[in-house]
Amino acid sequence: DVDNSGTLTKEEIKKSVKSDKEVIDFLKDCGEENLQFLLEPKRLDRALNALDTSQDGEIDADEWEAAIYRGLEKRTADLKAEQERRAKAAAAADEEFSAEFLSAARKVFEMIDVDNSGTLTKQEIITAVKENKEVKMFLANCGNENLQYLLVPSRLNHALSVLDKDGDDEIDANEWEDAIAKALQKKLEQRRAMREANAEAFRKEIEEFTANFLNAAREAFALIDKDDSGSLSKTEIVRAVREDRPVIDFLRNCGEENLQFLLQPARLKKALEVLDEDGSGEIDVEEWEQAIQRGLSKRLAQLAAERERRERAAAKADAEFSAEFLSMARKCFDLIDKDGSGTLEKPEIVQAVRADKEVINFLTNCGNK
Repeated sequence: DVDNSGTLTKEEIKKSVKSDKEVIDFLKDCGEENLQFLLEPKRLDRALNALDTSQDGEIDADEWEAAIYRGLEKRTADLKAEQERRAKAAAAADEEFSAEFLSAARKVFEMIDVDNSGTLTKQEIITAVKENKEVKMFLANCGNENLQYLLVPSRLNHALSVLDKDGDDEIDANEWEDAIAKALQKKLEQRRAMREANAEAFRKEIEEFTANFLNAAREAFALIDKDDSGSLSKTEIVRAVREDRPVIDFLRNCGEENLQFLLQPARLKKALEVLDEDGSGEIDVEEWEQAIQRGLSKRLAQLAAERERRERAAAKADAEFSAEFLSMARKCFDLIDKDGSGTLEKPEIVQAVRADKEVINFLTNCGNK
């Protein structure tokens, strides 16, 4: 409202949506479709007509506020829906993780219990944490520090005393499951904390992707619509999908199969029939936008799936690294402990850091100064 009249004229709006970045950014994400359509020249007149409920040719403060509240309601509903979607996805993922974790825990118990007695002796544990990579990997990443201490020679006896509730010098199935239950609880808490930490970054990623996608969609429509009629004829589409690289690139990756079929001559006619919902022979702005929204939904689902895949791959890599690191740490301890006493004396350390290349390499890169 550059003239401070308290109403917005068409000329004021047209000028702002061309040059004022703050206005553009707000309208783009406001949630009210007619306010968003002010950014599209071909839809601007229709949007103004919808917003101007008094039909006086301008948008007054009350009309603007009414639109803003509709946008706020839409954004709030979208946010709530996204939170519910994330909560359901998190619950399903945690349930799947819990099942896998408990299954792995049972398998590790059986691997350590080589005599099938149903209890784990100190010697069985020592042998397993030295020789069994799967056992080492599980313990290193299980989330229970006493189970993790089974990997550390100097802490093994203390860990066993804590885990062995009945004091019979063995860990039975109930004692193991008690420790595993605590481990699982900690792992689930870590997963929740990580999700919360990543949620804001993911939200920004989605917003940026959505803005770029919709901008590319509008640009593609404008490039195809050579006669600036506000609708796409078959002739315009055929020309664009043959010659216009930005249009081709967008359609190829838009996520909506009928828009993608426009790139295939054999499927173009059928795709046009599906997209042209009113049977006018052309694709108008509304029909284009509906297809774009379907494509956007699919691409966002793909984005979420890809992010989850990356997070799982990263977690797996971290688990493998942790197991290898602790295995190397144990080996380094054994290399230094020449007399097998379970403790490292100064002369043993001095000798090792002078002569043992493997010890030197580990200590140099261990991360603890």
